[in-house]
Amino acid sequence: MIDVNTSLQTLSTVAQSGWKANLEEGRTKSSALSKVSAAVCSANEALSCLRVLCPDNLDVERAASSMMSKLLALEMHDATLSFLSDMHTRLLALLGVPDPEVSAHSASTSKLPVRLLSLPLPTITPPTDVVLLTLISTYLMHAIISFTHFATSSSSSTTTPDLFSRALVESGTLLTWVPHCVSLPRKHIDTTLKRAYTVLTKLCSSMSVNSRSTFLIRMYAFKCLLCTSPGTVQPNTFWDQIQKLCTVYFKSSFPMSEAEELSVATLVSESLCEVVQIAQSKSSFVEGKSFILLCETWTSFAKRSNDLRTLDRITDLMGPASSSCSSAEVDGLVNNLSKLDISAPSPKDKDTAVLECARVLAVLTKVLPGLEGLLCLSTEPNDELYRAQGKLQRTLERLRRACIKVLDGEAKAQSHVIISLLMAISTALEGAFKQNPSKDILSASFDSLFTLARIRLKCNDPDTYAPTLDLLNRTIILLDSTPDHMNAIPASARANYVRCISGAYHNLAGTLYQSSRYGGAVRFLREGCSLGARALHMRPGNMQNDTEDGERDEGWKQLEEQMFRRWELLAVCYSKIGDRKLACDAFVESVKTFPYGSSSLEHLARSATSTNAFSANATTKQLGGIIDRLTYAATCELFLPANEVSLHTALKPGVISDEVLGLLLERQVSTLEPCLRKDGVHTIVHRLLQDALSVYKATVLPLRRARVLLKCMELLWKDGNANGGETCWTSKHLGEEVLSLLTVEDLGHDSALVAFRSQYTVAVHLWLSLFAYRSAGSPVTSTVSYHVEEACNILRSHIPNSSTETDPKTTRPPAHGKKETAPAKKPTRAASVRTTSKARAQKLVTPRPRKAFGNVSNVIQSTVKEAGVTIGVQKAVIVFDLEIIVGQLQMNIHLLELLGLVLLKIKLLEALKRICERQLVVFTDLYIIICVDLASEYVKLGKTKRANSIFARSSAVLKSSDVSDEVRISYLLRYAEILALGNNILGSASFYCEAMGLSEASPPEDKALPTVERIRLRVGLLERAAMACRVFAAIQYSRNSASGALEYTLQSLRLWNRAMDTLSRLSQPSSRPTKATDDSNPFEATPPESSSTSNTRSNDHPRLFGQKCLMDGMEWRIVEGLLSTMLTLTHAYFTRGSSREAEYFAKQTQDLAESINAPTMVARALMRTGEIQLYQRQLDAGRDSLAKAAELLRDLPGVDAADMRRLNGDWNRLNEQAQDAVDLYEEASAMLGELEGMLASFDGSRRKSSVTLSPQVTLATAGQGAIVPTLLSDILRRHIWLLRDDGDATIKDLIERLMALPASQDTKGEEHALMGKLTLHSVYDQFRSDMFLNSLAESTIALPMGMTSNRALLLTPSTQDILSTLDQAEKLFWADLALTADRGNVPHVREATVNLALIKALQTSLGKGGNDGPIIAGRLLDASSAITLRREMLEAIQYKFPSVHFNDLEWPLMTPSGSPLSRKRASKFRRLRTSSTEEASDDDDDSNAIMKAYWDSIRETYAEHSSNTSLLSNTSMSQFPLHWTVVHISLTPDKSTLFISRQNVSSESLMFCVPLKGRRESDENEHLTFDDAVKELAEIIHLSNQGTRNAVNVRNDDPQARAAWWAERNTLDKRMQELLENIEFCWLGAFKTILSPILPISTELTTDLRARFEKVFRRILPPPDKKQKQHPRLSDVLLDCFSSLSLKCREEELEDLLFFILDLYTLHGIPVAIADIDVDQVTVDLRCALEEHAAFKNKRGRVNSTPVDDPHLFLVLDHNVQGIPWESIPVLRGQSVSRIPSVSFLLDRVRLASAENRTGGAIDRISLDPRKTFFVLNPSGDLKGTEGRFKPWLEQMRSVGWEGVIGRPPSEQQFLDALARKDLVVYFGHGGGEQYVRSHKIRHLPRCAATMLWGCSSGLLKEMGDFDRVGTPFNYMLAGCPLLVANLWDVTDRDIDKFSQAVFDLLRLTPTRGGEQGMSAVTAIAQAREACKLKYLTGAAPVVYGIPFYL
Repeated sequence: MIDVNTSLQTLSTVAQSGWKANLEEGRTKSSALSKVSAAVCSANEALSCLRVLCPDNLDVERAASSMMSKLLALEMHDATLSFLSDMHTRLLALLGVPDPEVSAHSASTSKLPVRLLSLPLPTITPPTDVVLLTLISTYLMHAIISFTHFATSSSSSTTTPDLFSRALVESGTLLTWVPHCVSLPRKHIDTTLKRAYTVLTKLCSSMSVNSRSTFLIRMYAFKCLLCTSPGTVQPNTFWDQIQKLCTVYFKSSFPMSEAEELSVATLVSESLCEVVQIAQSKSSFVEGKSFILLCETWTSFAKRSNDLRTLDRITDLMGPASSSCSSAEVDGLVNNLSKLDISAPSPKDKDTAVLECARVLAVLTKVLPGLEGLLCLSTEPNDELYRAQGKLQRTLERLRRACIKVLDGEAKAQSHVIISLLMAISTALEGAFKQNPSKDILSASFDSLFTLARIRLKCNDPDTYAPTLDLLNRTIILLDSTPDHMNAIPASARANYVRCISGAYHNLAGTLYQSSRYGGAVRFLREGCSLGARALHMRPGNMQNDTEDGERDEGWKQLEEQMFRRWELLAVCYSKIGDRKLACDAFVESVKTFPYGSSSLEHLARSATSTNAFSANATTKQLGGIIDRLTYAATCELFLPANEVSLHTALKPGVISDEVLGLLLERQVSTLEPCLRKDGVHTIVHRLLQDALSVYKATVLPLRRARVLLKCMELLWKDGNANGGETCWTSKHLGEEVLSLLTVEDLGHDSALVAFRSQYTVAVHLWLSLFAYRSAGSPVTSTVSYHVEEACNILRSHIPNSSTETDPKTTRPPAHGKKETAPAKKPTRAASVRTTSKARAQKLVTPRPRKAFGNVSNVIQSTVKEAGVTIGVQKAVIVFDLEIIVGQLQMNIHLLELLGLVLLKIKLLEALKRICERQLVVFTDLYIIICVDLASEYVKLGKTKRANSIFARSSAVLKSSDVSDEVRISYLLRYAEILALGNNILGSASFYCEAMGLSEASPPEDKALPTVERIRLRVGLLERAAMACRVFAAIQYSRNSASGALEYTLQSLRLWNRAMDTLSRLSQPSSRPTKATDDSNPFEATPPESSSTSNTRSNDHPRLFGQKCLMDGMEWRIVEGLLSTMLTLTHAYFTRGSSREAEYFAKQTQDLAESINAPTMVARALMRTGEIQLYQRQLDAGRDSLAKAAELLRDLPGVDAADMRRLNGDWNRLNEQAQDAVDLYEEASAMLGELEGMLASFDGSRRKSSVTLSPQVTLATAGQGAIVPTLLSDILRRHIWLLRDDGDATIKDLIERLMALPASQDTKGEEHALMGKLTLHSVYDQFRSDMFLNSLAESTIALPMGMTSNRALLLTPSTQDILSTLDQAEKLFWADLALTADRGNVPHVREATVNLALIKALQTSLGKGGNDGPIIAGRLLDASSAITLRREMLEAIQYKFPSVHFNDLEWPLMTPSGSPLSRKRASKFRRLRTSSTEEASDDDDDSNAIMKAYWDSIRETYAEHSSNTSLLSNTSMSQFPLHWTVVHISLTPDKSTLFISRQNVSSESLMFCVPLKGRRESDENEHLTFDDAVKELAEIIHLSNQGTRNAVNVRNDDPQARAAWWAERNTLDKRMQELLENIEFCWLGAFKTILSPILPISTELTTDLRARFEKVFRRILPPPDKKQKQHPRLSDVLLDCFSSLSLKCREEELEDLLFFILDLYTLHGIPVAIADIDVDQVTVDLRCALEEHAAFKNKRGRVNSTPVDDPHLFLVLDHNVQGIPWESIPVLRGQSVSRIPSVSFLLDRVRLASAENRTGGAIDRISLDPRKTFFVLNPSGDLKGTEGRFKPWLEQMRSVGWEGVIGRPPSEQQFLDALARKDLVVYFGHGGGEQYVRSHKIRHLPRCAATMLWGCSSGLLKEMGDFDRVGTPFNYMLAGCPLLVANLWDVTDRDIDKFSQAVFDLLRLTPTRGGEQGMSAVTAIAQAREACKLKYLTGAAPVVYGIPFYL
């Protein structure tokens, strides 16, 4: 405290010196400033310490206040700010008030310095301590002084005048605290206030006078002055200053807008109110002339702001003080009232008139009590008084009406005064009426109150609602106040008054409703509805003796008709404010008060259905809407019990008829139908139906009861047969009762509904059919057939004779027959919405009836949209209403399809079509749909002519009718699909483009629709998009683009799945079985736990389905579309050769069909599965599948049964049971014949149609109209082939039948193939019958022929015949390939190409080879290899660069010719990088661009691929290096002949056709057949795999077990070696030399070998013909080939050479006597010749030969021989050999290598960067030995950039990143890593590294029967992998580790490796085979796929 006192003393000293901070001296005299600053700092520190030590000591704050006083005296305002802040905080703490700076609810200024101007008052008890109050008042004064400086300072940005003024008017400032400082000395208070006034006034002098802040600050200063002690300021002076301030501020604010003027006037008026309020506490201060003048000024401001209360207050302040009223004053009042003119005055006199009116109003208010008595006419005979009272009444009435007239006008300036005046008059009238009731006074009073209520009500001001209600309530109170004066107010008038009051309430409620003030409207409506009901109740009993005029009668009539609408409006308002219960009650009241008698509903109920009755007129339509809202709210929002929902409970018995009550209940049921999926709704509907049945008695209303029972069946169907435990609510009981009701003769009151009897009968049969399906009992098919047949018969009975059938395009006037009793229905959208289960089945909209039929009475509408196309008739027909059964009809049509009842479906469709055709107003939409379905069925059955006729008729209707866009689109798409299937591409594309145009023009989805409607519309959109994709796929298939067809079929599948998922939101969730992981799903990851990445193609296939009950037509359509699409995909994948995918989709089809209880569809799926299994040669599994299918198809005639016989015949054929197969094929053909006859019974035998139109386009070639021509063609072809040996006469008839069938592109190609096979078969017959050529089939054939001569071969006639036959066969096979090469069945295409190669070989052997024969034959063999893989390449490329996402909902685009166009881009984004941890560089972008360009070129190449002669003759070998050789090894279809073809740039192409049997004399005993070799290999591998798995059980400490295990392994190794040697010896023999490396040989050496061979054969051949100048010579290519034959070859191999050359001589016309030849001697001579040639070659050396580095051989193996380790047969052992799928893949790898070779080096010398390597070692953790052997080395390799994982599994993305970004990936683990990365993910990679998969069977290609093999290597080939090392079978880890280590050593993969290039990886693999302990069992397992690479 001493420091504080010292600081105060210093400041006092400085102050005494006269120094001030703001003076010039203060700014220059730095010593004083420094003293003051030091003193301030010292005081601040001291005060801070004191506040901590003594927080509650007031002396500390007093010292601080003293410091502020000194500082203010020195004008150091900036320094005072910190003291103010500190004191503010401490004072708040002392007061116990939170600091507003940290308060969440503080004002906007709380965080600014101006907050220091206020101290909030404590909320509990204000302080009374004098010291504290003194501190507070002083502090607040100091704050004002300080902030006046800041407000005028230009350097202050936080304290502006505006902020300062706003802070002053807030609470807590000085004026707020003055009333609480009464305990302080008055002098202190006055001083404080006067100083504040002085400071503020001084501040305002420097501010603008027109500023709002200036006005507020000045007014605050005057308030401070007003709060001083009396006598401080004189009243007149004060009021003059106030008036001057207000006037100057207002005038200085001009010019200003009207809004600104209102704002200023309001501010001034409110400020004056506050000043006057303070002044009223001072005696004699609010009086005097100055104050009156101020009041006048104040009045002008109040008028400008339209402030009536303020004007009243001013009047009180200025008016008289007396409350009594003398008679003279009353006379004056009358005079004043008479003279008062309240009409709109001139602008000049407006203020005067208003002021005068206000003064009179004040007087009127004072005399109001007496006025009420004066208005009551005296009963005494006082004429003068009576006259005066009458005059007063008339004057007051004129005044009242004048007020109302002004209020009703537009002059609003004085309305508040007029309202007050009218209120006073009304009050006077009310008082007068209470004393003397009178109708005149009451009417005037009501009129005034109604007007006042109407004027008082402001919709935007809720505060006016209660006063307005009070005004209206006064009317009813006034009316009820005179119960004893019935004579004064008659009953009729009283009731009429209540009606008028009710109308007043209702009118004001309507005003509020229109302004969306629903809560306010409720208060008025509630009173209005109750008063209206009261008025109607009063009228009947009290009106009998009263007469009313017509206008009043009209009013009562209007009230009766409008009461239900008033209740409805009240309910709507309740709903708007969320009070649903009261809304529901109001809706019930609305239904109760509905005028049933006057609305014609009683009449409609007797003859119309619920839908018709409620759409007959606007009133009934409104009632229907009320019932809808009532029922929905009670059920789905309030969840009321069923008895409270039902109107049967609410409506009193006897009030309305049973017909009407039942109609209302039916309407309630219809309302809830769309909500049945919600909880509890079924129970409510069940109760409603029960109530309806209780109303509709069977004896009185049988047809209505039947109608409700049908609705019960519908509910039962939708509820999944859940009948709530009631036995009577079963489909059987309900159906039986309906049928019994429909057969009664006495219809009671339902005689007007007799026309519906047939319709209800059809409906019940259709329902019983559906329930039979759902019951899933054994006789499902027969029961369904029975009921549908019954319904069909009834429908057909309504079709007149065929003579009445006419063209639907012809329009005739309707016949004038007897009108039907069924009334015409007025179509409404509401009806369409309510009948969701029916109408939504086709998503159609009820249309407007066409004008042409406006007078037709018997128009029957459907829920489907109708158009006015009429069919002319010759007589009246019974009209059949399809509305009530359209949903069941559609479901039954789909059911018949799912059950395979094709003929019954056609019969039903035919009946429906003809009924539609004969309606006066055609159900156009339904007719179009039926026609499309019917035509589709006929096309499936091959009846294209009949389908053409149907399309002609429907096209005519479509053109001339108003058909909905949805149906038109569906029609166009279905038509386009049928045309595409008939190969009419142009017609199909035209219809598709038209449909797409309609789809794009469709309006967008309406977001305001209910959720159910939006879901259904969404499903419809998905359905049409799925159909569009399916049509697009069909068009692309017809264009031979199988890959495009598959792509868009998959898109269609995704859309069907989305539609199913979307539609499932409307169904109850069903449990779905958990799916076990297996290998059957080619799209699924192997073990799910090994990968966290989801399958991106999961949408391409459906999930497994649980049991599902189909509910309505839309679900049936979606399921049918999904099943059809999955079967299409099954066929597409089957045709492509992807058997696993085909089998998967067949299984998915089976699961879905089983879930919906569709046995026929299950059978179809099983048949497809069985067919796939037969092609896979899984005959037992195929037999089981077919047996299951046959069980499901038991006793079911039709196409499926015939197809089943065909497949069983295939099984017997494959099991070599030919006769059984023939019998089955004959049975299948007979079944199709029977089906033809059954179809003709109701189709072919009909009278000739009068239709002469022809469709715009042709569906397909009509042919002979055979039924199911594709299936029949398949059956006949198989039958013919089995009978090929029975002679021409036997199969001639079958061939003629086959050729007469209408052929598609596929069947035509297969017919060509069959004829080609038969022709080739006849060639072999000719060979066997020719004595010279009978051995040709068992001889080796070379292409080229192998021997040349200077003369043409002399061909015998038989040879010429054979060549002619071969030419014919060749043409047939080429014709077949032209049709089927791109999209045909893979086994079929492969067989055709191999047969062509065989034909080429036979032609060559007969002397007709040609120079390009070997090339064509080699390319044919290449074309027969990996057909499926080539087709899959196009699909894989699509997913490699997913740079653009497409919306599946957008239809694919195409040109009018059917060519696809690029899709619209939905969104653009950069392709996701394959690595998520590395940022892409420019090099990555360049690489991506290169790879994209490469894959685009590959796609174009494959898309343009076609098998034709010109393409096959152009070899692509010229693009390969000289040392690359391609060898094809293939088998003929019968596996009897082996093709070996060799192609090399530096050598002529060569091919051997080597028979596997009969080539050697000793073959009978030693022959190794292909099947034997494969069986032996499989057994060795099986035993090896078993031993490998058992190795873990062999203990290291058990030497005996180890020895036994190794002995077994060595035995297997030896067996493998012997097998491979036998394959080479037995199959190849001497021709193995074709596999030897091609070495350049000089002409001299070739001549030498030829001479030596000719010398040998000259000894055994007859002498040459002397006329022949040149003998036949062996060709150079053969000599070069045989020159590499080993000198140590076996004798049998030399015999192969001997007999081969002898055959050549024989074919060149040189006779050979085989029996006379000493074979042993000749073989010795041949060996000597080879030895001599070898010696000569060694002596001469290789002349002009350039050694070739690293020669390489590529093997192209067909699917039969891919499992054999050809690389390890002796002739290839140690050579650089790799496998490729085909030459096209090799060419692709070369192009890829060239694209990536940025250095421009040779394509066979591309080096991979060994530093860019990724490894995976022991990912499963159980290969500890392998990990121990390789981990140290791999850890070392990390130093050179290698990356990888050890001992843990990699993530799928990590594996994919490595493959995509690295150059080499090495995998040491189980298998090929399939458990870590999914196959399709690898296929979709845009780039793939060279890969080494050292796991067991990583290179195995699984045997798939007739299909191409599948396996991991092909996935890598599709990814573009340049080289893959993998194992063909299981191997032991230690031995394969030795192998791999040897490879790494040979490749010099070490950290210290140099930069020079070493050997290729393929060569290293070949050399490493010898490093294994088991050189064949392990050493032969690793193989290489792809091209060599170098490190």
